[in-house]
Amino acid sequence: MTRPATHPDTAATTGDILCVCRDPSTRALLQRFVPDACIHLSAAEALLAAARRPPAHIILAFDSTETSVGDVAAAFRRAHPDVPVYAVVQAVDEPATRGLLGTDLDDYVVLPRDVCRLPALLSQRPEPAEPHRPAETVPRALFEASCRLADLAMAEPTSLFREGARTILGVFGAARGCAFVWSEKDERLDLVLTVGGNEALGAVDPEPVRAAASRCLRTGERLRLPAGVSEAPPDGLACLPVRDAESAIGVICLSGPAVDGSSAAEPGSGAEALAGILARLYRAAVRRQELARLAHRDVETGLLKANPFLAYVDSRIAEARGRDTELALILLEPEASVAARTADSPARLGLAVRGALARGWEAGRLGTVRYAVTLSPSEEEASAGAEAVCESAARRMAGVAPRAHPDLLLRTAVARFPKDGATAEALVSAAERRLRASVEETT
Repeated sequence: MTRPATHPDTAATTGDILCVCRDPSTRALLQRFVPDACIHLSAAEALLAAARRPPAHIILAFDSTETSVGDVAAAFRRAHPDVPVYAVVQAVDEPATRGLLGTDLDDYVVLPRDVCRLPALLSQRPEPAEPHRPAETVPRALFEASCRLADLAMAEPTSLFREGARTILGVFGAARGCAFVWSEKDERLDLVLTVGGNEALGAVDPEPVRAAASRCLRTGERLRLPAGVSEAPPDGLACLPVRDAESAIGVICLSGPAVDGSSAAEPGSGAEALAGILARLYRAAVRRQELARLAHRDVETGLLKANPFLAYVDSRIAEARGRDTELALILLEPEASVAARTADSPARLGLAVRGALARGWEAGRLGTVRYAVTLSPSEEEASAGAEAVCESAARRMAGVAPRAHPDLLLRTAVARFPKDGATAEALVSAAERRLRASVEETT
């Protein structure tokens, strides 16, 4: 059961023979017959030594009261499958040890009479195997790319897709490439990334690239256009769908040497796995964004809830302070009436408020029938009189009442930063005081 002696009479050098032996008497025998062996008292210690420097031979010397020879031999075999493993055992352990031959052990010797065979066993070295050249570059690059994608997990969806596509293009050394993401709202492919120039993939006309990406998105399959095809850039084009189990959500396109070599559009390149990771991260980001939107917005009207709205106003105040501009807050409440108490009036009013918002305005629902709108007068409007602009906006918002109910009337009040306060709550308080004053004047 021994390996053939392909290199007989070759003496082992110091450090090439690793031995595990705890028993002092057995250790003395080993030192006599194998003086160059490096002896360790525990298997764990020997495994660490073998990890630092793979040995040429391994000798395991245990008696029946210690750790199983089979367990230790199996551990060394897994760590160093090409290194011969021999056992030195007591006669009582020979039957069990014999069963390990051909799997975890190459041979064994029995104490004490058989130890003299060790030098002959150690002179037999296996034929050197063909040097192993693992293709480490791509697997390592894929691993690092996966880690970079994981780092993007909490990013906003569009940013996540753009940077994830950039990472995938980088793995394959694409000098030119682009990425499209599908916009469900607009039902079109949006270009979110271009690498290697302002024109997509260096093509004279980027539309053929978009057409190829659209085809890839529809079929959900890899698409490869060789150089010379009219629809492809000069160096050819490869399109990789970014998809999950549901559907394709975007396309990554690349051009250059990678298309003719290990193309990202080819099976087994690893790009599909990365694209799948990107797709799942993107879906999760979209869901997270939607949940955040639902958490911050009123279900009935779609307007911001009170706390998110006040936080938004505070952020706009900080911007206005930095630019030395003004900010206005309009508070809206219906007058006490039967119409105001109608069950669906508050929600219908909120929808009417949302429909009347101009560009750059934001609104929030502060209570059951209380709404607020914020706006920033432009420099041109401010020069003409910010107060007049704000009053005009307030009248516009008050005019939405009939959309909610024919008999509904709204009261409005305006508060401005910095004149009426430096925080969102201060502006709301100032507007409330003006609302109460207007109510008192009419009663």
